[in-house]
Amino acid sequence: MRTHKQLVIYQSILQVLSEPGCPFCRFLKEYQAERLQNHSKDDIHRLCNFHAWGLAAVQKAPTAAQVFIKLVDEPAPTSIGDAVCDICKEVLAEEDLRTREFVSCLARPGVSHWLRTSAVLCIPHATKLRRQVPIVFTARIDGIIEHYREQLTQELEQLRNEPEESDRVGWGALGRAAEFLVSQRGLHS
Repeated sequence: MRTHKQLVIYQSILQVLSEPGCPFCRFLKEYQAERLQNHSKDDIHRLCNFHAWGLAAVQKAPTAAQVFIKLVDEPAPTSIGDAVCDICKEVLAEEDLRTREFVSCLARPGVSHWLRTSAVLCIPHATKLRRQVPIVFTARIDGIIEHYREQLTQELEQLRNEPEESDRVGWGALGRAAEFLVSQRGLHS
């Protein structure tokens, strides 16, 4: 995350189907960054480790200081529900909304074509999606995961066989593997 990086504001999960990687991760990564950059300082009461550091990284120093002063001065949460990160709650709600949106669009030709030809999903989003799609689509999701698993395995084996001195060659494969396993940074704990 960079301070005031120009964000792409997506309105629909369908807008990111042509982008590389898991569309849910891409959509939610931009949503999360937008929330960190533009969240009202009065609406933040709790932050997890990732989002506290993210806020420090993307906000202007005086604004971040004001948020952190407020958080430091607030009493400790008295229940588990009060201790949940505000940004995490918003990202989770948006994730649920976009999953339902995607499921409602399965019959659209563009979505159907994407599922057949170029779909990539991370394991966490495939798992969530699999629970909500009609049974006829579960095998397709499983096939998407298996195809991407094979592709990543090939890339990682190639990287493993690189000489030690070429340390930075292939780092993209490592990032794609991390996203595949656990989704984009900060989306799931």
